[in-house]
Amino acid sequence: MILNRPIFSLFCLIFGSLMISVSNQPGYSQENLPEVSSSISGQQLWRRFFPNSESPDSESKRGSSEGGARGGFCPIAPNQFSQAEWVWNERLTFTWVGVLTQVEIREQGNKKVVWSQDISAKNRIELNPETASSTPLKLYQVTTGTSLKPGQVYELQVSTTPPIAYRPILFQIMTSENRDLMTQGLQELERELKTKNITGDAAKLRRADYFASQKLWSEFWQEVLSINTASEDLKTLINQTVNQLC
Repeated sequence: MILNRPIFSLFCLIFGSLMISVSNQPGYSQENLPEVSSSISGQQLWRRFFPNSESPDSESKRGSSEGGARGGFCPIAPNQFSQAEWVWNERLTFTWVGVLTQVEIREQGNKKVVWSQDISAKNRIELNPETASSTPLKLYQVTTGTSLKPGQVYELQVSTTPPIAYRPILFQIMTSENRDLMTQGLQELERELKTKNITGDAAKLRRADYFASQKLWSEFWQEVLSINTASEDLKTLINQTVNQLC
């Protein structure tokens, strides 16, 4: 498609204003901004923010036959993959779509609950305001209040009202050796960020990209959803990715 000159000039004017606005935010510099693209297809938009990784929707294809947002609930990370998902942080961050009443964690094969939390509106992540033509995703996130054991496989069980029988979601905390290797990689990244004076939301995007490159989706979503000044493109990407997963 070829734009006529007046439309193209208007596009340049709007885009130039957007770039100035973003680059003036604390923690951003021109070299840190995602590569600009005229297309906002899911994969290309993903590459603008996370150039070193593939999006998690390809991982979801390994999911269970239950899949999707059955009964309005859809786990984002950890997901219902065919095998236990790796988690680096000893304090798991669980991200999902849908209204839950409680989340519980048990060691695999053990009925004893090692951590639980009642879920309320304060756990919801607000991305976009509700409008007459759009209802925002009911996206939630919670982090465990207790440290979990390295190398241990856990079962995450959710409760809803009215009750629906969901199978447990398996995840495994990395062994101490693997966690140490990941920590070294993160320390190298932090040194690079400090050298380049990359801070704030720009640093969170870089850390999220690192976690995604290692397929550590729990940590990825923790970073992404902690960004304070998410651009409209990033909000669009989050919505696209969640919709693909669910």
